[in-house]
Amino acid sequence: MALFSLSSDFNCPVETLFAYHEQAGAIDRLIPPWEPAQVASSNDSLQVGSIVEVDNWLGPLKQRWIAEHTALIHNELFVDQLNQSPFAKWVHSHRFKALNANRSSLSDEVDFKLPLDPLSRIALPWAKNKLNAMFRFRHQITADDISFGQSLLKNLYCSTPKRIGISGASGLIGRRTVALARALGMEVVRLERTNQSARSRWPRGVQSVSLTDWTKGTFHKANVENLDAWIHLGGVGIADRRWNNETKQAIRQSRTQSTSQMVNLLHQLDAPPKCFVCASGVGAFGNRNDEILSEQSSIEPAQTGDDFLADVAREWEQTAKQYSNPPKRGSELTPLRDPLRFAIARFGMVLHPRDGALSKLLLPFKLGLGGPVGSGKQYWPWVHIDDAASILLHLALQPNCQGIYHVTAPDALTNKAFSQTLGRVLHRPAILPAPSAAMRLLLGEMADSLLLSSVRATTDRLIESGYQFRFPKLDSALRNLLGAN
Repeated sequence: MALFSLSSDFNCPVETLFAYHEQAGAIDRLIPPWEPAQVASSNDSLQVGSIVEVDNWLGPLKQRWIAEHTALIHNELFVDQLNQSPFAKWVHSHRFKALNANRSSLSDEVDFKLPLDPLSRIALPWAKNKLNAMFRFRHQITADDISFGQSLLKNLYCSTPKRIGISGASGLIGRRTVALARALGMEVVRLERTNQSARSRWPRGVQSVSLTDWTKGTFHKANVENLDAWIHLGGVGIADRRWNNETKQAIRQSRTQSTSQMVNLLHQLDAPPKCFVCASGVGAFGNRNDEILSEQSSIEPAQTGDDFLADVAREWEQTAKQYSNPPKRGSELTPLRDPLRFAIARFGMVLHPRDGALSKLLLPFKLGLGGPVGSGKQYWPWVHIDDAASILLHLALQPNCQGIYHVTAPDALTNKAFSQTLGRVLHRPAILPAPSAAMRLLLGEMADSLLLSSVRATTDRLIESGYQFRFPKLDSALRNLLGAN
């Protein structure tokens, strides 16, 4: 039997700290990103007797852990225990305490026993290190989420929550954005396409609207009327497979056509969302070497050259801009109650250890085979996954946000500097280069657009709008994502 505990102070009332843990979406937020785990089922409740099932993977093998809430004292305590897991015992107490009117503390206390105890006691230091990394992550994301929510919403968990819609919710950024929105008490409507292979679990309070029903007009229209914002993240992955004509056509159409369709559907509403936020990418600039690029920098062909992603982005962004110019319907002469605004989120490389570009870099770097790609002099704009989700909500709900914004961290790094930082965090060398010719042979045209091109994007406009980055530096971002001390 062993005990682990970790306590942290928070800059919020104890009622707010406790309420965060009660929110649907909080449990999804609190699973460390480096852990191969996801919530399989939950009713998003702390009530005694509530059950949470979590799937954990060890390579291709999946194991289901089942936890039960066993005690609850509002604003003071809740307890859960594992009824099914590798642990011989696990009882987790969450203790809350008011320090003053605007400060509080949380103490996580775990009474556990490893399997095969007492033979396994030699592994206790390793187990406690794992728990320390996990709970430090949980406390940091709790503090960051509450701080962000207080700055964005002013009054967290009020009786009139914000309502947002989202298309493309099933992707990496979409799921993280939905979980954050629900953890902050927002109501979420997600667009569900009929070709989904399986129905996924979503936090309680997420409504689904079928695209087929919407286009046919056979749905409950009130669900999507008068939303505060709609976030559109449509598009097939640009790095899912080697590019050919068919792949490139799918990349283009999944972005431009889905955006045009979404804009048209929203314009048909009696009270369309106040804001339309559409994803784009810094690939809009093409290869610009060490030129400093703001949102006002040109993405016209004279500057970008013959670049496929830049061409797609131009068409994509132009389509999204049409949201602020709704067509007149019939003899309609009076304008909408509020002008419609749009915001375009040009993403850099979104960092997550189990998805996206970082997930593909980790194995060679962990094996000591990592290093710069090509010359290493090209700039690689990046952003932490939780900044990506937060920025989308910031653009959606801040009324002063209009136009194009770069969703990239202010720490603009070359590929060589990026590689050196990743190697340092992993305690591995990062000196083996990946020659440009080899990358082009392996990936074709995609290598030039995604790995070898250079985009030195600034993020001043986002900061001037009031957004504060959770992770402005790559070192702290990687340590958070990888659980590294």
